[in-house]
Amino acid sequence: MSAPVDEKFLIELLDSLSRINTGEKLISWVRKDLQHVLPHRTFICGYGRIHPAGIAPVKLFSWNFPADYLRLIKQPDGLYFSEVINNWLATEEVQLFDIGAMPEADFDRAWLERFKVSGLQNIAAHGVYDLSRHHASYFSFHQIPEPVGERYRFLLNILVPHMHATLLRILHKIKADNSAERPGRTLTARELEVLAWVCAGKTSTEIASILGIARGTVRNQIQSILVKLRVNTRAQAAAKAIKKGLVISRYPDSQFGGF
Repeated sequence: MSAPVDEKFLIELLDSLSRINTGEKLISWVRKDLQHVLPHRTFICGYGRIHPAGIAPVKLFSWNFPADYLRLIKQPDGLYFSEVINNWLATEEVQLFDIGAMPEADFDRAWLERFKVSGLQNIAAHGVYDLSRHHASYFSFHQIPEPVGERYRFLLNILVPHMHATLLRILHKIKADNSAERPGRTLTARELEVLAWVCAGKTSTEIASILGIARGTVRNQIQSILVKLRVNTRAQAAAKAIKKGLVISRYPDSQFGGF
């Protein structure tokens, strides 16, 4: 029989989950901390767009999950479909499945054969739709060394909403990091021009005079540059611009004598 859930440990587990902001940390949490209440030997989770014929993954994270099974459930149109995922999409309820304890007639034969070949053995899975209901997260645990009974339903109903929030936080961080790696794409031509003069050490007054625009306009553009580069000061903006190669020395001081 499954051990009872320690409520204090569960609260601590959720608290530790709230501090996770990378996929690597999430997998580490699943492999170590989560094992104390939900033992399993393989795991996959993801966030994707929902289509009538399946799910188009935006991002997947997995641990010890058979890549062959993913290839088997991938359809020619690129969407992923399985009997259990389809059941969750239809009901939004925790999915519990054990290959040795379920009537095989209740499942699509082709999918069942693929699942048998995968060696995954069983499933405890759940997910969360986003507010638009166009996307959803999905968390699936396998090779669970005990009957996947009501204890797992209880745990997934508590854990998965928090795991969903963590997954969204991770995806937002990935997006922000990617944006920070390509800051030049978000700067306008005028902002790049202002940034070049910031890198040359010019003040807002000097830049306004050089470009023939109001000092207030320069200040607004510099503020926009700081936001887009995700920095707090002009010096940080200049350092990041130089490091990323966003500006070149098109305006050497020697061209302007006194400036």
